[in-house]
Amino acid sequence: MRKPARIAATCAAVIAGAITPITMSSGPAAAAGDTPLSLRVPASAGDLTQGPVHYFWPRGHQQSSGDASSAAAASPGNNLVYGGGSAPGSVSTAPAVYVVFWGSQWSTSDPYASYLTSFLSGLYGTGDDWTTVSRQYCQGVASGTVTCPSTASHVGVPSGSLLKGVWFDNAAPATPVTAGVLNIPSIDQMAAEAVRAAAHFGNTAPGSNTETQYVIALPSLALAPGEGYYCAYHSSISSSYGDVAYTNLPYLTDVGSLCGQDAVNANGTYDGVSIVEGHEFMETITDMRPPSGWTDSSGEENGDKCAWITSGQGAMANLTLSTGTFAVQSTWSNAFDNGNGGCVLHSS
Repeated sequence: MRKPARIAATCAAVIAGAITPITMSSGPAAAAGDTPLSLRVPASAGDLTQGPVHYFWPRGHQQSSGDASSAAAASPGNNLVYGGGSAPGSVSTAPAVYVVFWGSQWSTSDPYASYLTSFLSGLYGTGDDWTTVSRQYCQGVASGTVTCPSTASHVGVPSGSLLKGVWFDNAAPATPVTAGVLNIPSIDQMAAEAVRAAAHFGNTAPGSNTETQYVIALPSLALAPGEGYYCAYHSSISSSYGDVAYTNLPYLTDVGSLCGQDAVNANGTYDGVSIVEGHEFMETITDMRPPSGWTDSSGEENGDKCAWITSGQGAMANLTLSTGTFAVQSTWSNAFDNGNGGCVLHSS
């Protein structure tokens, strides 16, 4: 996978799942003079340990073994394999999403926020044959499995609406700092925000976050280090609430066409919002806690292998749901082409 030169060495290790966990205490807030990079979380969350981070690179950077402008070459060797996660939570059998609009910079009337929540609210409803591709993947099978038996625990559907809650956390400005990118020696503040969100929504009992993911949506111009070199990422952080899975979702129109603006529609201001969040959502439900779920031999997930395809098999397109029309990318299907695999927008 080709990386932007300035962070290639750091991110290669991170995507491979080789990041060294970073532990922080969830005790009292830092006193004056302490590191400004610490962030208070509820004491009940216990000690937090950052998990591996999986990045989504912008247009123009190769995501897979194929060319980024066309479908990845189909061959069994390209297929996703199970990473061997031994406990529930390698994939999501009942997906649940909470969205956090983090920071006082957000306006509740921002059309970006409405577009994002409408997209997630519409998934698994009328018109959605896009998420069906993920249901071929499963958990609790042998490491290296390529095809799941019918008896396995598969990626499933939500209980009720996918979008379980929305929180405008506007008590203070968002101050995003990431772990790993540009070698900043701190915990990931998006992860800390995800833990606070778990507490806010009452998801604090052991096991309450097994199927759940939190989308931490950053406000405009609240730039995380490395933003623009990546479009988004997903990860997890361990806590007394369980391993909390989350996505760092920048304000994507700040970076424009690099992260999908106008990628499908001529006036597609928010195309990148649904393309990128859709990418992260589909990767998370098939690899909830990287890399215990489904990746290929290069460590790429189902979204990476099909990123930014503009024509032919698996090209980006509109998905029409009951809540509106949204641009999405294809995702990898091991079952496509008689098991050779390929990028598809819906299961056949």
